[in-house]
Amino acid sequence: MDKYRIGDLVSAKLGTLPVVGTVVGADHRMEKYLVRFSAVQQNWYTEEELVPYHPGSRGD
Repeated sequence: MDKYRIGDLVSAKLGTLPVVGTVVGADHRMEKYLVRFSAVQQNWYTEEELVPYHPGSRGD
């Protein structure tokens, strides 16, 4: 669980669209990262459900 750090930009698939968010927390016991997408939307993801975001990429 060392792939992402707080503040990293990541892309996660929500439904069929990739969405860019910021890692804001990590739970090592659950082995999941908390990713915030907006002021009201956030969720927990495993490493396999996330990819690093690079400007200009489509997130897939």
